[in-house]
Amino acid sequence: MKKILVCTIMATCMICGASEAESEIYSHECTSWLVFHDLTQNNTHILHKNRDAKYRNLMPVKSPASSARKWIGLGDGHAEYPGRESVCMGMNASGLAAVVNSGEASVEHSDPKAKMGTPAILRAVLSACDTAAQAVEKLQAIIRERRYSHGKKGSIFFFMDTREAYIAEVTADRCSLMRYDHGYAFRANIWHNPDMASVADNTGEMWLNSCNREFMVMRDLNRAYRTRGKITTDDILEMSRDAETPEKSPIRRTLCSKSTNSASTLEIDLAYPEVLSTGYFLIGPPRHTICVPVPVCVKKFHPAMTDLRWSSAAWASFDKNGFGAEVPAAWKDFEASSLAEYKKAQTEAEKLLKDGQRDAAVKLLNDTAFAIWEKAAVLIGAENPR
Repeated sequence: MKKILVCTIMATCMICGASEAESEIYSHECTSWLVFHDLTQNNTHILHKNRDAKYRNLMPVKSPASSARKWIGLGDGHAEYPGRESVCMGMNASGLAAVVNSGEASVEHSDPKAKMGTPAILRAVLSACDTAAQAVEKLQAIIRERRYSHGKKGSIFFFMDTREAYIAEVTADRCSLMRYDHGYAFRANIWHNPDMASVADNTGEMWLNSCNREFMVMRDLNRAYRTRGKITTDDILEMSRDAETPEKSPIRRTLCSKSTNSASTLEIDLAYPEVLSTGYFLIGPPRHTICVPVPVCVKKFHPAMTDLRWSSAAWASFDKNGFGAEVPAAWKDFEASSLAEYKKAQTEAEKLLKDGQRDAAVKLLNDTAFAIWEKAAVLIGAENPR
């Protein structure tokens, strides 16, 4: 298994045509943003992450039966080792969503003896916390106890619940917080919060790399809101696949790049977060996979999602066609119809919840989502069992 994983990572670098220096730049980045209900106009908050990383063993994950809180997420895993999957972005039934980006290189390095990486921190937060404020407290405790591990770089955590959100920019020695309760906010991999610039140890290339992506988020969110008076999950799906360098940019760097291996749009329902909240997952490079809904109340996943057939099919398309290839028209048509179908099911589920029929609402969303996954697996060529 170790040999397979090493070969996968090496192959990724060769496919991308990355030099050793470029490999370091693209090894772990990400671009994330949050949008409040005053801009979605539909009683939901949204937290999104485009993940930039080398890994290819991508799969949705969910909380074990022993977890204090039910949660869903997207990360890395191996079919042979259930329960040991990483969580790189996720949300729980309390209405708490959490993601993390790499921060800047810093003069405040984490303790070499520390063992708690950022995916482990997200898992701990989703399992133990109900609110963004509680998530911040847990993060601060981990840093205070010298357990946070991220080498020479800091991190940028996003925590969002039904009322507020925090962006926490951290090193091994500090945690700088910004609180939000309306509008939108974003980060790539450069710090914006107070107390952080003085410990940054960045390069001009890395700074501009993040600036490109942050500009694209601001431009695209503004465009969506100014056009329709609201920002939707459909808008964000389109953004997550944006592979066109901004006009007159001094560098070629985009939201969806050769290093973008997956994405998720975490939609928090403010009225019934434990049932109606949904993750819209791109399992694999965004232009080579189909966006599918995953309700927070999910019971089981399609086998192709968790035995790596799904992500393998996406990477096969990536390797054949290149990261910026056009998304097949058939996939886009399917996404439009299936996501509309799921939204309709959510509306029906909300009516059931108002009538006290929670079990029926949960079953409706699970059945609707699973039917969508079955059709999507066929479309991307992941339907055949291993």
